[in-house]
Amino acid sequence: MKDPLWPTEVSERLREYLSGTFTGVQFQTAPLAVYDVVTLDVSWTDGPALHEVDLVALQIVLRLHLDTWGTSNEAGSRIDRISKRRTMSPVAEEMLLKVLAADLGTGPGEQDLERFYTLPPVLAASRYRAEKGTIPEFLDLLFEATSFRGSGVGDGDIGGPDTLLCRCALCA
Repeated sequence: MKDPLWPTEVSERLREYLSGTFTGVQFQTAPLAVYDVVTLDVSWTDGPALHEVDLVALQIVLRLHLDTWGTSNEAGSRIDRISKRRTMSPVAEEMLLKVLAADLGTGPGEQDLERFYTLPPVLAASRYRAEKGTIPEFLDLLFEATSFRGSGVGDGDIGGPDTLLCRCALCA
């Protein structure tokens, strides 16, 4: 019989593994058990893109499931779902707005947030194929396609658009 604290232990091990994989990013993890469903909630600011964390989190949880295979049939001995929440810091938002402004040919702070713009070149190669959108929509798309791992968030220099977008196998 497994210890009922197993989801808590997995949550802590997942946080440690993510922090070791994505150095410099502070992750918060919390287990949530409702009825027979156990969810691990993972949250962080800036750092890696959602899908990068998803790949690492699924890998560690799958390993833990395989390690305990056949030792218990209780609901508390499995993780059913991993929920992820990534938030954007004001520093990252300012930097991404500058990238959008340069791509749209406007100065920082000169964009009309309600106006529809054509898709900026920095997002043209992404998997999102919208022809037009607003600055907040483009900002969200750019944030989701951006991995801040090793790109200098906080030191004021993020490089050009080519250094922003994630280059993992899923996005390439």
